[in-house]
Amino acid sequence: MDSIQTSSYMPKNYILKSNLWKFFKALRSQAHPIFCLLVASPIVHAWITIIDKSDSTIQKRVSIAQFVHSLKKMPSTGKYYRLNIYTYHIESGQRQLFEASQLHELSLEMISQLLPGIIALLCIEAHNRGECYELTTQIIQHYKFKARYVDEVRAIVEQCNKLLNN
Repeated sequence: MDSIQTSSYMPKNYILKSNLWKFFKALRSQAHPIFCLLVASPIVHAWITIIDKSDSTIQKRVSIAQFVHSLKKMPSTGKYYRLNIYTYHIESGQRQLFEASQLHELSLEMISQLLPGIIALLCIEAHNRGECYELTTQIIQHYKFKARYVDEVRAIVEQCNKLLNN
């Protein structure tokens, strides 16, 4: 008799804890503004899902800060991970969810393209509250942006606000 392979329903190259940690280390050094935004994001904007390999219905959601700051406490045996990031597309007026559940989806190139959408989400939420999102000293400190990246982030914020006010 043939045995039934149940593993065929799972992603072939799932993301392991070590893969995700290496990705965040690379993100911190090569795409610092995105790293800062993700680590400081609330769990409703960006999160990591820890999934049990033997039963994919068993899942736990943690913030990216929780993963980064409590790495040793994160499970690795029998688990795989999924990265989830909400963005906003101003032209379409739609919130979009980026999910990386396979190893090839954890690329700096793919994530770097999300920067304007991550910032646009912050801008649209402020806009919906009747406010204008700005890079104040407090915001810069909250996200821990390095000084050399502030102008780049500020330019995206200004562009998003301009598009929202048209």
